[in-house]
Amino acid sequence: MWLHVRPATRADRTAILGLIRSHRRSQMALDWWSLEEWLDSPHAWVVERVGQVVAFWLGILADSPVAWLRGAAVADGEDASALFRQIWPHLADALAAQGAEAVVGMADGAWLEPVYEALGFTLRTRVITLRKEDRRLPALPPASARIRPALFSDIPRIAEVDRQAFEPMWWYGPTILTRAWRQVPHFLVAEEAGGIVGYTFADLYGMHGHIVRLAVHPAHQGRAIGAHLLAESLRYLIDLGAFPITLNTQIENQASQALYRRFGFRPTGHEVAIWGRPVKDG
Repeated sequence: MWLHVRPATRADRTAILGLIRSHRRSQMALDWWSLEEWLDSPHAWVVERVGQVVAFWLGILADSPVAWLRGAAVADGEDASALFRQIWPHLADALAAQGAEAVVGMADGAWLEPVYEALGFTLRTRVITLRKEDRRLPALPPASARIRPALFSDIPRIAEVDRQAFEPMWWYGPTILTRAWRQVPHFLVAEEAGGIVGYTFADLYGMHGHIVRLAVHPAHQGRAIGAHLLAESLRYLIDLGAFPITLNTQIENQASQALYRRFGFRPTGHEVAIWGRPVKDG
């Protein structure tokens, strides 16, 4: 039956939201963006079948050579791999034109994994969720860094810490950090000798507290800076009565998991697969 692949527009908002809300195969993780901000951009694409939107795919590129696929939906009864195979060349061209060298995507649920595999993606890692259900905090050695609220003027230095602490697929650059700083309720930095050496921020979803980010510059790791940042974020959430409190980390990141276990976090069993590939073949 006739298919038409085209960029998504703001006029598609209702149809896209209908796909997300009314069909089983959908995934959205826009963080501090809204869907509307990405419609009419070259990164959002739909497939129409006889005038009806049956698939949607969105890639986001911000301050990194690695783009993230953050929105995907397909109508019930449709062949997801076939439809996303129609979108992929257009989305890849759009992301490459914006400077993307690689692309990664989450598969929170099994339906997207065969789609990624069919398009030449490979499994990069799995992200696990850990949950804290008590109010206890461990004893810590004296802090070697001053912990204080982040200022807007700190954003460039925070971005540099992030770039040193993570590989490119995980980078939070100034664009993302600025949005987070403006929207989350709790954002801290660790400072030594006038320089920022670490940071963290937390968010609330109703009364569910979530530690979104915790990073320490590699040259300053091993001195309990991350532990003090985590403790201050947890105090904030606990004092608000947040429950539960969660955070995410890569399944292979044993050092971070050891820190989180000290603070009473335990794996929930929920895992999200992360798939990736170069934007262009060859």
